[in-house]
Amino acid sequence: MKNVRPIYCILVVFLLGTLCGTLGTHLFYKCRMDLISGSRGENREERLVNRLDRKLDLDAGQKEQVRAIVHETQEDIRLVRRQFRPQMEAAIEKAQTKIGVLLTPEQRKKYEKMIAERKGKSHRKGF
Repeated sequence: MKNVRPIYCILVVFLLGTLCGTLGTHLFYKCRMDLISGSRGENREERLVNRLDRKLDLDAGQKEQVRAIVHETQEDIRLVRRQFRPQMEAAIEKAQTKIGVLLTPEQRKKYEKMIAERKGKSHRKGF
């Protein structure tokens, strides 16, 4: 009976470590997703303005000017993405076709399913 007690202690420590690791990983990814999605009520532009304000200690006038510049830049970036999106999609489709030729029929079915799932995710995200 005395030999079993150390084994139980090691097992409990292992289980507690696993539980802590799982909980820590969950909290880390939840926090990262909140930051990425901006679910704390701030959009990307506002987060950037606030970060610049914190690091540079902007006055009210500077902060408003920076906010306007950041907004204008975001609009410019959206415009560039819209202009180049067809070319990017064509390049991706060309690569997908080349890869598809290399695959066996069974692999090609899986590959086409992967592509369809990826397109579905892109449409849900609004891309």
